[in-house]
Amino acid sequence: MTDITDLDSPIPELGPIGNGDLLMIIQMQGATIDTSNTVSYGSVTALNGAGLYEIVYVTSISGNVITINNSSCLSGMRNSYSVAGRTQVVRVPQFINLTVNSGASIVPESWNGATGGVAALRVYGTLLIDGSIDGSGRGFRGGIYRSDFWSGETSYRTTFSFASAAKGEGIAGFGPEYDLLFGRYGRGAPANGGGGGNSHNGGGGGGANGNNGNGWTGQGVMVGGSELAWSLDPGYIANGNARTDSSGGGRGGYTLSLIDLDAEVVGPNNPAWGTPLDERREVGGLGGRPVDNDPAARLFLGGGGGAGEANNGTGGDGGAGGGLVFLIAGTLTGSGSVRSNGLAGADSLSPGVDAGSGGGAGGTVVIHNANSTIVPIEANGGRGGNQNIVSANEAAGPGGGGGGGFIAVRTGVPMRLTDGGTSGTTTSAALSEFSANGATTGAGGQNAATVPSIPFCFAPTAASVTLTGRATAEDGIGILGARIVVTRQDGSEVSLLTNPFGYFELDGIDAGETLVVSIEHKRYIFFDPVRVVTPIDSASEIEFIAVE
Repeated sequence: MTDITDLDSPIPELGPIGNGDLLMIIQMQGATIDTSNTVSYGSVTALNGAGLYEIVYVTSISGNVITINNSSCLSGMRNSYSVAGRTQVVRVPQFINLTVNSGASIVPESWNGATGGVAALRVYGTLLIDGSIDGSGRGFRGGIYRSDFWSGETSYRTTFSFASAAKGEGIAGFGPEYDLLFGRYGRGAPANGGGGGNSHNGGGGGGANGNNGNGWTGQGVMVGGSELAWSLDPGYIANGNARTDSSGGGRGGYTLSLIDLDAEVVGPNNPAWGTPLDERREVGGLGGRPVDNDPAARLFLGGGGGAGEANNGTGGDGGAGGGLVFLIAGTLTGSGSVRSNGLAGADSLSPGVDAGSGGGAGGTVVIHNANSTIVPIEANGGRGGNQNIVSANEAAGPGGGGGGGFIAVRTGVPMRLTDGGTSGTTTSAALSEFSANGATTGAGGQNAATVPSIPFCFAPTAASVTLTGRATAEDGIGILGARIVVTRQDGSEVSLLTNPFGYFELDGIDAGETLVVSIEHKRYIFFDPVRVVTPIDSASEIEFIAVE
């Protein structure tokens, strides 16, 4: 790897990157999308390198050139990466054991368009989390708020800031990249980024990440509220006169209305709402599209929510998505949590006459653990922004909720939440019967994925050795049928049983390879049942002794 711009570690105590360090190479963006001015705008036509990643070892450093091992990877790396796709190299700190104390947190730097958004750790023994590892709001950025004025806009993409609000960031890029794709503004959802609300005062759409398997329409999930009011919504009607249940982010709410009518009788897109060209139209930002995370190949940040359309200086940005939390551990335990939630879209400020913005999507959490874990995990979408207004007649669109994220765990069944963010609401007295005012909730994500493998390049080795060991009772008698699990440096696992004399052995281990070796038996409990070892020759032997 060449032209690395910063070899310093963001954690000073770890010192500069050096030989033997573990690195994650990951391309954050670079997907190609449909650019037509239709509802298809933003659909992914090619992922290209977006999301591709791998784990490698450093063998030498000279200036800004890092040499990595290629003992198991063709041409040194598994994948080709693009600078334009915002590829970054992330150090993966390595520990024998690590404790995150109660009240303490491990938090990644926020994604800034070039670096950040990723918290990655390798713990060979026990990762004890009594505090938190938290990537919430560290992912793709929300659409940037600006105040301008226009009415009657219908575009899915436009270069005119006065016509629509800004789209949220996703795997296809952000503002400058969207400019090359015919516009950073408009209700169309660019990949997993939420669409911006159209004028006048349409709510922003929620970002997306995890794919729950439902089809995508951009309409979000119509939850709660009045069935009569929803039944007048164009999305409801197009869905066979049924509430929508789209995957991805929630849709932003309706545009401006100035008269207090009954929303259960008078639907959107009606001049009776007293706003020529606006008419309380259904043109809020569409919810972002879900993406297919794969721990063996591609991982993504949560998409940013789209901004709500504003013309009175009281709006705000879309919510940022959750980041990527990537953990390799022998044992994961503790009373704390692992989180990567999306942030809420901005509420409109007093006097609240602008739209709410879309919530960010839940992030991605991947845990490659050798032993079962009960530590709870969250990757929930952020709430849509509220329209906080005190008015008897005027109302605008709240923001759509962010979609749920992606969680994958190798072993164990901890509590895993990837809920969609709720829609925002309006406090206008004129819409008390339907406070969602067209804004929808984000869909749930994907919370039950497994980690069959990770793209791991082995450290260079000099020879192959045999790992040997024995399990005995306190009196020295060998124990038959104890289960030995060996987790190798690439994350793979090998399971074997002790023989009648308590012995076990495993051939084909790389000399100098760090292993996590654990033991369990239906009758015996062992002192120090998880060991971290680095055998350098076949003479190395592990001894497990039962305590009862």
